[in-house]
Amino acid sequence: MPTMHAIRTPPFGGPESMVHVSVERPEPGPHQLLIKVAAIGVNRADVMQRTGAYSPPPGESDILGLELSGDVVATGTEVSRFRGGQRIFGLVAAGAYAEYALVHEQLAVEIPEAWSYVQAAAVIEMFCTANETLFTLGELKAGERVLIHAAGSGIGSTAIQMARHVKAEVIATASVARKLEQARRLGASYAINYKERDFAEEIMGLTPAGIDVVEDFIGAAYFQRNLAVLRPLGRMVSVGVLGPDHADIDVRPILYKRLKVLGFTLRPQSIGEKTAIVARFVKRWMPPLLAKQVEPVMYAEVPFAKVSEAHRIMEAGENFGKIVMTVP
Repeated sequence: MPTMHAIRTPPFGGPESMVHVSVERPEPGPHQLLIKVAAIGVNRADVMQRTGAYSPPPGESDILGLELSGDVVATGTEVSRFRGGQRIFGLVAAGAYAEYALVHEQLAVEIPEAWSYVQAAAVIEMFCTANETLFTLGELKAGERVLIHAAGSGIGSTAIQMARHVKAEVIATASVARKLEQARRLGASYAINYKERDFAEEIMGLTPAGIDVVEDFIGAAYFQRNLAVLRPLGRMVSVGVLGPDHADIDVRPILYKRLKVLGFTLRPQSIGEKTAIVARFVKRWMPPLLAKQVEPVMYAEVPFAKVSEAHRIMEAGENFGKIVMTVP
């Protein structure tokens, strides 16, 4: 059987713990595409899997990686939407850190002619997640205020643009002046350094009426303050846990203000659920992407052979926007 180069994490640890291996090249199932990978989006979930904090869903490969771009080189017997030679970008639950990967045809999108592989690999995970959390769950509308934490992350930088595109007001948090300024340039009305100021006190001074939607990546450390800044009927969507995952919480604000507290993670959802998510992304955000009204914010391109450097950058929090690996 043909083989390929891939990256696994058998022992868990730091960026240097990732192992370059030669494995059997996969064969597409009935509704799958076999992709010759050209570029790979790097995500926080990859770092968490590498450290042992986020296992792949049952039955999925232990090869890292959740999104990619590349060329269709083979198709399953039931595939109807794509043919060999087409350029696509798409979602996978695992397996993107490899020379070849399998993508379900419903989770693939044809790459527009003007886009590079690198640009395409930076889009789908960020835009699907931000769309689902801000709009499908968070129900953000024009004229509302949204608080976006971790503004320098790929999803944070995307969410700022999306919110501004629908004419919502954005308040963002980050940890360094460079990221605060970049958040403002993307459209944030206010950018708060959470290391220097209590974001909840700052927000209530800026807008005593409170916030309509909070998009949170931090977890327990921010939970009570997120509840505090939400106005009645406000919505908080939890997208990640970058800090502690347990805290003592006063639930009374949820009751008294009739708040909605929602959670979202993309990776473990079913093919059917992801198909609907991708369809919503394509319908709502491909037109403004093609018109360059919103764009993936790129931070670094890193060669596949230097995967440890890509993870080091993300783990150190150096990036504002997306890190993409390029495959020879």
